[in-house]
Amino acid sequence: MRADLRRRSVLAATVLAVPLAAAGCKGVGGLGTLPKAGPDVAVLRGAIGTEQALIARYRSAMAGSPGLAGMLGPLLAQHREHLARLRSMLIEPASPSATPRPAPSSSRSTVPGSPAAATLAALETAETDAASSLAARLALAPPALAQLLASIAASEASHALFLRTHEAAG
Repeated sequence: MRADLRRRSVLAATVLAVPLAAAGCKGVGGLGTLPKAGPDVAVLRGAIGTEQALIARYRSAMAGSPGLAGMLGPLLAQHREHLARLRSMLIEPASPSATPRPAPSSSRSTVPGSPAAATLAALETAETDAASSLAARLALAPPALAQLLASIAASEASHALFLRTHEAAG
């Protein structure tokens, strides 16, 4: 009985190994074509691009106005957390050609008086645009992703309010 069990184990291993070895010679393509990404992947990638653009804006703002680093640092940390959460939901690896696109910027009718105020105003606009962009994607997202996007959009809106408050106080 023991010899029969070993023989069956060896036979099963051989049967499983042959297709894998054959596929290995052809690379991943030997296993067939990869399925096309679903629409939720595009929504997720767009949200990732939005967060990457906000992170870049905050880094630039902090480099250009080091005095604001204490106030902007916690907001930047939240954007990094958002990006990590979004990336954790992306099962399919991002394509090498994908590059983050900055969130569109709406124009402001008022011109702030100081460079710090201008920086805060630009970040406020970026946060408002990001919140709107994420909210617009909600209908295209499956429930778990929609919940995360709504949460991040609310955070971006609260960031905009925080920045507006500090801009007016400054």
